[in-house]
Amino acid sequence: MSHRFLWFLPLAAALALTGCSSAGQTQPEPEQAQTQSQDGNLDAGQVETVVRTLLGEDPSLTVVGNETMQQQLQMAKGMGSTSGITPEKCAKQMDKYTVTDLTASVSATGSVTAESLGKVVQVFSITDEATRKKISDALTLDDISGCEKVTVEQSGEKLSADRQILPLKVDADQSLTMSTQMDVGGGQKMSSVVVQALKGNNFVIVTFQTGLAESATMSAEAVELINKAFAEIETLS
Repeated sequence: MSHRFLWFLPLAAALALTGCSSAGQTQPEPEQAQTQSQDGNLDAGQVETVVRTLLGEDPSLTVVGNETMQQQLQMAKGMGSTSGITPEKCAKQMDKYTVTDLTASVSATGSVTAESLGKVVQVFSITDEATRKKISDALTLDDISGCEKVTVEQSGEKLSADRQILPLKVDADQSLTMSTQMDVGGGQKMSSVVVQALKGNNFVIVTFQTGLAESATMSAEAVELINKAFAEIETLS
């Protein structure tokens, strides 16, 4: 599963309208970021602590800290998130509700892979109000009527995906939970659940992916994990 897991997770996140920040925003000066950190934002060590606390001591755990995350976010912010998605109206909807620049943040990502289930936890402590507003606006998506089924072209291969917004309660100011089932060929289907939530200046994304478990089971576990993330953040901030 590991090889499919690596490419599928970013795609699952994109289908769930997860992005990486909104193009055109100005990255804060170091002094500004430090000031906001003193006002309750997490620092680089703290966001990494949250990720490690959530994913435990699994031997497959991989953590990407803030320095490397910033490099990746800088590269990602100019990339289009809807390339290769049809119908066109669904690509436009996704573009409207996707944030493509999260450079104004302190962040960390952790992933755990297994034969039956893969997990990714991303924690962003937002240092810019304009970026927070864009995330907040993106999380208002509540209806994908007519876009439940989409086709995604990746590396010349067309993949079909069925998506559903799940009305689950999350301990946050705003949240969006989406399940996706994708036909990856060869009679195989991959299911994912992505929970995105914003509380204060902290934005957390939890992604579960599997070829076995039911979405309902995964979604409950993902929500439990994201609630745990915010509880941990409260102890640190």
